[in-house]
Formats: sequence, structure tokens, C-alpha cells
Amino acid sequence: MREKVLFVYNPNAGKKKIRIKLNDVVKELVEEDCDLVLSPTKKHGDAKDTVISYLREGACRKIICSGGDGTLHEVVNGMLTAEASDGKRVPLVYIPAGSTNDFGNSLNLPKDMVEGARLGKEGMRFPCDMAVFNSEYFVYTAAFGLFTEVSYSTKQSMKNVFGHLAYILNGAASLTNIKKYNLKVSYDDRYTEGRFIYGMVVNSVSIGGFKGITGKNVSLNDGYYEMLLVKDFKPYELPDVVNCLMHSDYSNPNLIYARVKHVRFESETEIPYTLDGEFGGEYKVAEISIRYRAIDFMTPKTLIGIWEGYE
Repeated sequence: MREKVLFVYNPNAGKKKIRIKLNDVVKELVEEDCDLVLSPTKKHGDAKDTVISYLREGACRKIICSGGDGTLHEVVNGMLTAEASDGKRVPLVYIPAGSTNDFGNSLNLPKDMVEGARLGKEGMRFPCDMAVFNSEYFVYTAAFGLFTEVSYSTKQSMKNVFGHLAYILNGAASLTNIKKYNLKVSYDDRYTEGRFIYGMVVNSVSIGGFKGITGKNVSLNDGYYEMLLVKDFKPYELPDVVNCLMHSDYSNPNLIYARVKHVRFESETEIPYTLDGEFGGEYKVAEISIRYRAIDFMTPKTLIGIWEGYE
């Protein structure tokens, strides 16, 4: 059986750039000794199901993914679900096509889609940490509270036209209705409880396009994610809280920051969570644990010296 290169892409992601670049991207993905399989997504769940199906056939050389956070989230879930069954591990080439692309920027992936496609042949394998939220995998962020509904409640058409500005506009509206959550939080060997308006467990150098919020020493393959919790605070405290967040300064008493391998959130009421920018469900208990270097991404060789990779 000839090996296959599976190309899963969301034709509607971002400003539909992949539709314009598709022919040029495909030319870069073709390999003489294997078959290239194109699989555009049509509905939620397509990417995950397709990846599982091809990996379990046992003849998939690599996977190419183009789309936004939601598409990448599904592909990774498919890869790790299939891996759990048969132990197979193939590299992943990610060609970002979303509106913000935080994770793609963290991996220093090219902005040009054709250059990104070339990484399948010219890049290096970079083993990257992933995480599990209850029973679902996520790539770089699990969050609750302020602004987290923005990413999955903003219409795709609005994202396509206004890009990152769409998130800002929708986010501003949420300031008029800030929800507070009473939580018990266990993280590694520590514990805290209180009333929080925001929380995230993240593995990225930026969130929503903003750098600095996730910490100064983020590493994508050290076995840790960064956790940030924001307590309910008085209106007059807002300027100092924002200033501290922008400068990775967690001395403000309303902020709790830690590098974590395991987190457990407990609440008396169900809390809505987002996973990689998509709605992840509502839970009273949410457990997050890190899977060390679980996915091999193909990245530029210039990434060497930033984080440790391997050929």
C-alpha cells in the first residue's frame, strides 16, 4: 500500500485565503512516492474523523492542516485519539489561516501559506506539549470568564471582514456583563479559592494577538503550561491590573500565575469553557493535565535555539 500525505483544510477559515492559494500549496505538498489526499472540511467534526480514519489505516506519512484554531484543535484530537489506539506518530504541518493565529506565531510559522507548505519537506520536527481537558485534548489554551465567549460567538463572516478587530469589538461588549465564579483551584501541590472573573491554562507566547500576558519564559515543550487567574476586583483597580498583565508582572494581589502540570477547577455551578477558541462545554469540575511533547510539528529550522527540537 502506498503511503499517503493527508491535507485537511477549512476552506472558510480566515479570509478564505486557502481557496486562492490552494493550487500553489498543493504543488508544494506533492511527493513522488506517496499519494496526496485533499480533505476540505464541511462541518464540525470532519477534521477529527478524517484524521482518525487515515491514521488507523496505517499508511499515513504526514498530516497537513490548514485553518484556524478550531481546525487545528480537531486535527490534534484526531491524531492523539488514533495514537492512543495504535501507537502511531506522524508529523504535523500546520499552515495557519485563521484570524489571530497565536499558536502559529509561537511556532514562528511563515505568514505565507506556500512557504508554510514547504515545511513538510524542508522543516524540522519539533515535539510540542499538548494538554487534556477532562477527556478532550487541546493545543494551547483552555479558558473561562471575561472575553472567552468572544472567539466562538463572533460570526465567521465578521472575522473574515474585520479580522482581529472583530474580537476587540465583540469583547468590548462583554465588559458590561462581567460574570464572577466561585472556584476551588488545585494546581500541582498548591491550592487557592476565591471569586474569579477570568482564568486560563495556556501554552503560547500570545493570546488574542497580545504578547506578554502568558509570561516571560514560555516554552512549548518543557512539560508545563502557564496558568493565569484574575480575581474579582474593584473598578479603580483596573488600570494596575491591566498594566501588570501587559508587563508579565504578577505582583498584583488580584492575579495568580503559575507554571503547571496539572490543574483542577471546582465550582458549585457549571462554568462555560473555551478550548482553543471554541466552545468546550460547561462543567462543575474541570481537570487539565499536560502531555509532554505529544505532537511533532514541522517548523522552520530557525526555531533551533529558541526551543529544543529534533530532526
